Amino acid sequence: MTTSSALSRDTLLALVARSPACVAAHDREGWLSLFAEDAAIEDPVGSPPAPKRDGTLGRFWDAFIAPNSIYFDVSADHTTPSATFRDSTIHTRTPSGVTVAVESYLEYRVTERDGALRVERMRAFWSLRKMVLFVVKSGPRAWWAMSSLFVGMFRNLGVSWVLEYLASLWRTIGGRGERVAYELAEALSRRDEGAVRALFSADASVERRGEIARPEDLLGSIAEGAKVSIEAPIVAGYACAFRYRIEGDAPVRGIGILEFDPASKSARSLILSS
Repeated sequence: MTTSSALSRDTLLALVARSPACVAAHDREGWLSLFAEDAAIEDPVGSPPAPKRDGTLGRFWDAFIAPNSIYFDVSADHTTPSATFRDSTIHTRTPSGVTVAVESYLEYRVTERDGALRVERMRAFWSLRKMVLFVVKSGPRAWWAMSSLFVGMFRNLGVSWVLEYLASLWRTIGGRGERVAYELAEALSRRDEGAVRALFSADASVERRGEIARPEDLLGSIAEGAKVSIEAPIVAGYACAFRYRIEGDAPVRGIGILEFDPASKSARSLILSS
C-alpha cells in the first residue's frame, strides 16, 4: 500500500494508463520500469506469479507480449486510495493474424518508493479455460498460433513454470465462484445477515476502499430497500471477479473480487472497488 496520503484518481489513472501504452508501443523497458523491484503480476489469476526481482517479469514480456500486437479497450475505471480496478477487453493479434478478444478485470495496487509511484501488484482476472476453448474451435491457424506461443513460453519461462500455468486450467473454484457471487448479491438485497455470513469462512474479511471489515458489516453500508446485483462474473483460479451495482437513493457501481479457500471452497475475502 502507498505510504503517503490517498492518491488522487488522476494520479492513479495516469500511472496505470502507462502500462497499456508501453504494451502497444512494445516498450519493454518502459513497461518494466512501472513496477517496483519486489512487484509481481498474476496474468491470469491462478497462474504462477511473475516477479520482477528474479527476471521472470521480463521473461513474461518476452513470451506473451513481445510477439503480439495488443491493445486494451477500457470501459470503466474504479479507484480506491491506492488501487485501480479496470473493466476492460484485451485485444491480441498474433503474428499469424489470429485475433482474440478477452474480457477481463484488472487490479493494480500502487506503492510509493523513493518518491516515485510504482505498481506493486497487478492481477488480471480472465478465463484461461474459455480462451483455450476458443482457440480449439477456431481451426488450424489458431492452433498454429497457440503452438508458437507455447514454444515461446517454454523457451522464456521454463518447463516447470509452463506446467504450473497449465495446471490453472483445473485448479479453479469453477462454477461455485459465480454461484456464491450471485447468492451474496441476493442475500445483501434481502438484508439477510445469516445468509451473508454463511457464504464466508470464519476469518473472512471485506476490503472496501482500503478499509477492512467483516462480511456482515456490509449491511451497514447498504441503505434499506437498496437492491444489489452483479453481472459478467469471471472465474480465474480460486477467485471470481464481477461488476456490481447497488441501486437506491445513492447508486453505486464497481468491481468486486471474491477469493476462495482452495480446501474448504468457502469465500475468504471480498474486495470492493467502491
